[in-house]
Amino acid sequence: MIMKPRHLLIALLMLVGVGCSPTPQADSRLGKELGLRTKGNSIYYWKTVFELNNAERDFLQTHQVKRLYLRLFDVVPADINNYEYEVIPNATLAFREATPKGVEIVPVVYITIDALRLINSPKHNYAQIITQRILNMVDFNDLGTIHEIQLDCDWTQQTQDGYFAFCQAVKDQLEPYGIQLSCTIRLWQLACACPPVDRGVLMLYNTGSITNPKTQNSILDLNDVNAYLKNKPYGLPLDYAYPTYSWYVWFHNDTYKGLFHDQPSMKLEAGDVVRYEHVSFDDLHKLDSLVSLKMPGAENASIILYHLDSANLSNYTTDEIRQIYSRI
Repeated sequence: MIMKPRHLLIALLMLVGVGCSPTPQADSRLGKELGLRTKGNSIYYWKTVFELNNAERDFLQTHQVKRLYLRLFDVVPADINNYEYEVIPNATLAFREATPKGVEIVPVVYITIDALRLINSPKHNYAQIITQRILNMVDFNDLGTIHEIQLDCDWTQQTQDGYFAFCQAVKDQLEPYGIQLSCTIRLWQLACACPPVDRGVLMLYNTGSITNPKTQNSILDLNDVNAYLKNKPYGLPLDYAYPTYSWYVWFHNDTYKGLFHDQPSMKLEAGDVVRYEHVSFDDLHKLDSLVSLKMPGAENASIILYHLDSANLSNYTTDEIRQIYSRI
């Protein structure tokens, strides 16, 4: 949801972050050394409030999670005509507790495709503004030493040049701090040029059309994945994101009506169909086998689960999660 006018002043103040500008990390080699980093159990956190329950804390400890990919905010178009900024931050993560000690934090920013079309405006240096906001949030919320920042954007062939230019500009902003830049890679993007970043994360979910009533499982279709993996190296070191979430997709007379993350409580009518989608451990096993077989170097990559939510993770046993992380 885009911010309403009364929130825009706060958005402006927060556009460049909170507090003073951080000092570049003393050892500028930190980021460069990450290209040789060892793999480690990782997971995304994709909520608007950072507050872990006991099950989520236990998950991090039990599985010795090394990296937490933490979404800090989205970048969306501003909804005010003649407003100074074309894009603004939205859905900023609120911290109700400190991040866990001993777990490396990787800040993530999600950029909508509509914001991407505006972000290279010559009027503002959004690469600098967004980078500064991330670093200020890291400093203000005491997120520890940051080795990597990640951009998440479903760029298209039409927006590729603009996105790549933005990535390069952000990378240049991060270089004095010794911080690497990574970005998400969708399956179809494997056949495209590589963005100018240090690492990629191949997103192995949302492979089908969620709005198509004939889709069996839009979260993961192994046939779709297999069609994109060509058994040839990609131009960036890759980690791999696996889905451990579920949802309910609502249709009325074969027309997509909405998405529910919990079991729908509304009264269904004639013509309503609710499709439950999830990914079984068996499918995750098959997915990992595909990746191991068809992606050179996958044995050295980290597995990143999406995402840290006890309700969804409870669908898997501790041993199943352990097997996923250990490459089954």
